[in-house]
Amino acid sequence: MDAQKARLRALDKKLSSVKPLVPVIPAKQSWIKTMRQTLGMTTRQLANRIGVTQSRVAYMERNEKNLKVSTLEKVAQSMDCVFVPLFIPKESLDAMIKKRAKEKAAQMLRSVNQNMALENQLSSSEEILSDLTEELLLKNRKRIWD
Repeated sequence: MDAQKARLRALDKKLSSVKPLVPVIPAKQSWIKTMRQTLGMTTRQLANRIGVTQSRVAYMERNEKNLKVSTLEKVAQSMDCVFVPLFIPKESLDAMIKKRAKEKAAQMLRSVNQNMALENQLSSSEEILSDLTEELLLKNRKRIWD
């Protein structure tokens, strides 16, 4: 097994343990406000801990998605939390890569078929698509994202 595949599997395993946490994130309320209220902290108390005004905390709670990572880290630290910026894929990384490779292979095959149609030599076999997908995965993985 190559190193890249080992890294992929290891990261997939780690992310699979985090994925169940996604529904925990509040849909209509900011994470800052949820944590602050759960801790029993007022906006004034949080503001004092961060070193900003109470109105700034209210702004941060309303506009959480537009805050800098450094600001989110500071807010988390002020509530004795750790801020973890994390990308959680919708499916396994391996599945994402295979899906994209197949899409890219199909795109390449369509391009070839446009030229072949002029010569009446179309290639639409699933076998060819599968072979091209495997070749992309094994030899040209970076090409799948073009």
